Amino acid sequence: MQYFSYLGALLAVGTLLAGPVAAADHTFVRNVAVRDAGTAVEIEIQTSGAAGSPNTQAITSPDRIVVDFPGALPASELHALKVNRGALKGIRSGLFFNDPPITRIVLDLRSPQSYQIVPIPNGVVVRLGPASAATNAASAPPPAAPTVGGAHLTTVSKVSERLSIQSAATSPAAVSAVTPAPEPPAPPKPAVNVTFQNGLLRIRAQGATLAEVLFEVQRQTQAEIAIPAGAEQEQVVADLGPAPARDVLASLLNGSSYNFIFVDGQQGGGLEKVILTRREPNF
Repeated sequence: MQYFSYLGALLAVGTLLAGPVAAADHTFVRNVAVRDAGTAVEIEIQTSGAAGSPNTQAITSPDRIVVDFPGALPASELHALKVNRGALKGIRSGLFFNDPPITRIVLDLRSPQSYQIVPIPNGVVVRLGPASAATNAASAPPPAAPTVGGAHLTTVSKVSERLSIQSAATSPAAVSAVTPAPEPPAPPKPAVNVTFQNGLLRIRAQGATLAEVLFEVQRQTQAEIAIPAGAEQEQVVADLGPAPARDVLASLLNGSSYNFIFVDGQQGGGLEKVILTRREPNF
């Protein structure tokens, strides 16, 4: 009897020790903090270990940014936040998928925002901000001419050039030489074209990136697709469909660097989610 009691005690101790070891195999998303950084808002997402490159996507109606951590579990202290700071309304978090585990952080926005993912030790920082300076400069009006005492300065050469152009344009020879302006060239065909009608998906891509194709599929089908990091570097040349969305996406992703899982909606509601994880080497 003592032998069996001793054996039972060893098994009980082994069971207790196995729990933490199994849990230690996973990274945990521990905390989310918000801070101001000039005109931008930064969201620091802290993890229990190296977070790697999370999968991100920007979604509209309503506007939000989704950050997925493949292989990570949400820690018990992780909870939703009401922020109301600038364009950021709040932050939601939770377990998006069980096997393999994926923890999802959702940034609810008041309006579309540009964003940048910055890796830090044991986590990442999501930096929200206005449109880039280049975009603002392109839309800015041209600078005004220099003034002295409120009067605009114009050089003599510019005045002479303007007068010569006007006299040449009004001469009989110039009038007879006027020809119609050539028609502008036709706009280039889009690199990706995705249609979804009557449950049938068609993808035509010529040199577009996988990220661009998945974004268009998400927009057309309304399925949740966490676009993985690195998808913006994979070129796609394909003419697939029309066929059921699952079949077309399977053909698209079979030769990619990602494993994929399709999740259908409840009661046959069609494709609801596409979960992508980076394929390990030699697989």
